[in-house]
Amino acid sequence: MAKNKDPKKLSSEIIKILRRIMSSRFWRTAAIMVLLIILFNILTVSEGFCNFFTADIMPLFLNTYGRFSDIFPFSFGEILIILALLLIIAVILVGILLIFLRKKKPYVRFCKIFYKTFLMIILSAALLMTFNCSIPYGCSELEMKKHAGNYSISELETLRNYLVEKCNEYADSFPRDAYGRLIYDPDVEEINEEARRVMHLLAKDFPRLKGYYPDMKPIMNSTFMSQSYTLGIYFPFSLESNYNTKMYVMNYAATFCHEYSHLKGYMQEDEANFIAFLACLKSEDPYFIYSGYLSVLFYVDDAYWNNIAETDPDRYYEQAGINDEVYTDSCFLTPEAWKEVEESAVFDTQVVDNVTTDFTEGYMEYYGIEDGMASYGRVADLLLQYYDGKLY
Repeated sequence: MAKNKDPKKLSSEIIKILRRIMSSRFWRTAAIMVLLIILFNILTVSEGFCNFFTADIMPLFLNTYGRFSDIFPFSFGEILIILALLLIIAVILVGILLIFLRKKKPYVRFCKIFYKTFLMIILSAALLMTFNCSIPYGCSELEMKKHAGNYSISELETLRNYLVEKCNEYADSFPRDAYGRLIYDPDVEEINEEARRVMHLLAKDFPRLKGYYPDMKPIMNSTFMSQSYTLGIYFPFSLESNYNTKMYVMNYAATFCHEYSHLKGYMQEDEANFIAFLACLKSEDPYFIYSGYLSVLFYVDDAYWNNIAETDPDRYYEQAGINDEVYTDSCFLTPEAWKEVEESAVFDTQVVDNVTTDFTEGYMEYYGIEDGMASYGRVADLLLQYYDGKLY
């Protein structure tokens, strides 16, 4: 029959263990990192703190760690993710081997070092995620959102028709090939430079947009990115903005500005869409302007349709029609690019899309974005406010 230990002896043993742990430099460091992660995640509930941190502290990271990752011509964040996957596999294999080699002291010592290193990597990643993603998500929303009004169907209709008119106009101004696709050879460096320029111009209205911008980085594994229907991605671990090299030409300008918005702490997707739209319109390049209008057209068009579909669907067909060229330019990938994706794909596209969508919905809901992916479409509300007094 088991006997209960003397409470005094038990507490004494626990204290000894804690002292032994805290006497270790490694465990002291790990304990401090855990406390920092907990503390800063608690502070994400404070808008004032998050606003201060994102505006005044994040730029320090961008000007140090961000400049370091910008040295690499490839996506440093993508490499880190690949290494992380390999590390997880190694963690499993090392653990399995430990079952058979647990009596081999050299291997046990190796395992201790290996798993301590793994723990430190996990804690470092959690800290970076907290600093460069969780805290910016806690920032207050754009000021104009706090003064949102109620807009009529007629006002939404006016906005929708204005965007259609602009897109039709710009679509007609570009030469096209036999398939009706826009003939435009995207010079990524030039687009990147113009994106930085217009984001700086917009900093007069959105101060966080000032300062340093690293180069946009191409994703090497754009096949997987295409299967998840992703145009661009912001890596908080490397402070990089990345783009899908397979996307259709008209996506570049707006995508670059959108991802740069995330880099500057505007994590809400509707806000990043809105800022990208405004930035593109700051350009004198018709390509940028068209990309800006095109990037929001179908969010507003969908909002208009959803508001009249049940009560007066015929009203939609009485409005200005969207030209075929605009529909062509709104594509994600060309048929040829999709063929390349499917031929080189390791996993089924539908599976990848479902998994990545569920993951994205999950982390967005974790950060309080209850409507998940649908939040992209809330840019229509911001545009209604922006054009209030301009169009209606």
